[in-house]
Amino acid sequence: MGLVVVFGLLSLAGRACDSFDSGDSSKDDARTVRSTPCPERIAARLPGGADAELVEAFRTKNKQITLCRTASGSLYYFGEFSDRREQGIAMKAEETGDGYTARNDPYRYEVHDGVVTIYQSGRQIGEESLTPEPSPS
Repeated sequence: MGLVVVFGLLSLAGRACDSFDSGDSSKDDARTVRSTPCPERIAARLPGGADAELVEAFRTKNKQITLCRTASGSLYYFGEFSDRREQGIAMKAEETGDGYTARNDPYRYEVHDGVVTIYQSGRQIGEESLTPEPSPS
């Protein structure tokens, strides 16, 4: 029984290592995590955003949503119009069981299941389909 548990844990650990890249196959123990930096123009708008990493990015018909995590672990939602007609806004976000939530009172933005749902004072005022983006510019 103990052997099955150990094998299961080793199997899970092996899968976790699949997200690592050694960069040099001759150095199996020199593994590093691959990450994408948060776009500089967005990181500059985040408190402590200098070394922020991109978590996810999406677009709608006319908006861009970028989620970045700072080096201290804070998650931020940055929303802007795709044509950048306005400056955009950064707001603290949190992970939920199926996505993300960000607040800019009285507004709340919920990202999950391929949509962003917008609430004002607790009442839904909009919902837009999301398309994943590799990294916004």
